Amino acid sequence: MALISKNDIEKLLNVQNNTQNALCISIYIPTHRAGQETLNGKDHLLFKNKVKDVKQLLERHGLTESEIAEYVKPAEDLLDDNNFWRHLGEGLAVFITKGFSTYYTLPIEMPDNVYVLDQFYFTPILPILSQNGRFFILNLYREHVSFYEATIDKIREIDVSAFVPHSMNESLKFDVKGNDQDLNRSRTTINGSNILGTAQGFSQGDQQHDRVREFMLDIDNSLQEILHNATEPLILAGVDHYCSIYRGISKYKNIVDQNINLDENGEIGNLNVIHAKALEVMKPMMHQAHVESLDRYQNVAGTGVTSEDIATVAAEAVHGRVDTLFISPSSPVWGVYDSQNAVAVVHDNYQRGDDDLINLAAIKTIAQGGKVFVNSYNGMSEVSDGANVKALFRY
Repeated sequence: MALISKNDIEKLLNVQNNTQNALCISIYIPTHRAGQETLNGKDHLLFKNKVKDVKQLLERHGLTESEIAEYVKPAEDLLDDNNFWRHLGEGLAVFITKGFSTYYTLPIEMPDNVYVLDQFYFTPILPILSQNGRFFILNLYREHVSFYEATIDKIREIDVSAFVPHSMNESLKFDVKGNDQDLNRSRTTINGSNILGTAQGFSQGDQQHDRVREFMLDIDNSLQEILHNATEPLILAGVDHYCSIYRGISKYKNIVDQNINLDENGEIGNLNVIHAKALEVMKPMMHQAHVESLDRYQNVAGTGVTSEDIATVAAEAVHGRVDTLFISPSSPVWGVYDSQNAVAVVHDNYQRGDDDLINLAAIKTIAQGGKVFVNSYNGMSEVSDGANVKALFRY
C-alpha cells in the first residue's frame, strides 16, 4: 500500500517535465475500505466511469483512438485487478502520462474528479501534504509491532509485515516470554534456594537492554523501507522503556516527544483507541504550529512581505520565496506562469497549458521547504473574504 509523500510529488513533477508533448491524467475518486460498497463493486464502477470520462477528454484534445487506448491502458489494467479493489482506503489518486502510471490509496476522502492537463493536478491531496495534515503512529510492544498512517479524521494500519518484524521473538530469533515489564531470565536451584541467572559477565538489566536495543534497531532499519525521507510527525506507542530506546537510536528526525500508552489486553489493535490517544497529542501540536504561523503572517501583513493575490503568490512560489502559505483549495484558479517575464497570469477560463495557480503555488512551496496550511482543516479558517491564498515571503 503506497503512501504519498513530498518525494513522490517531486518524482511526478520530474515525469511531467521530462515527458515532451504529453498530456497528464489525474483521476480522483472516494473509496471504501470495507462494507457493502466494496462487496458490491461501487468503487470499481465509479473508477470505470472515470476512465470513460478520461477517454472523452482525450478525444477533445484531438487524440486518435489508438493514442487514447495507449493513454488509458494502465487505468484499464487497474480495473482488471480484482485484488486491488479489495484493499483500498478512503480515497484513490491515479496519475498517468505517456509511458508512466502510478496510484496511491489515501487516508482521506477524495473528490470525484478527472483532470486531463499539461501537468498533474495535486490540489485534492494537499491536505495530506500540509502542515496540518498527516502523521504516523508506531506500536512498539514486544509481541506486537504495527504502523499507522493518520489524519485528524482517519487512521489506517499500513501493512509493513514484509520488512518490519512483528515481534521481538521474530526479530531476534529466540524465545522471549512474558510481557513488556518482565525480564528474560533463567532459574536454577542451589542448596534448595531459587537463584535467578543471567549471561556471564552481564547483569540481567544489561542483557535485556541490549536485546531490546537490537530489537528497536531492527524495527528502525526496516521501517526506512516505507518512511524514506518523510518528515511527518511520528508518535510512539508503547512502554516508556521501549520508546526511550527507540527515540535514542532512530534515524527518523521528527519523533514526537510524548508517547502514548496502550493496554496490551485490549487496546493495542483497536484503531479507534489508538487514534483517539494520538489525537490528544497531535491536535495541540498542530494547533500551536498553525496559530504561530498565522501570528507571524498577521504581524507583518501589509509590509510588503505578504500577499493575498494569487498571481503574485504563484510567481513568488516558483521563485522559491514563499515561507508559509495558507490556501483554500476550492475551484481551480486557471492561469499560467510566464517564465520569460517571471510573472503568473490569471485566465477567466481554462486555456490549453494552464495550471491551477493554487495547485502551482502549494506544490512549489512544499517542494522548496515551505509550510502549507489548508483552510478549514482541523477546524481552522484563516483564508476568507473571497481570498484563495495568504502567503508570507522569506525575504
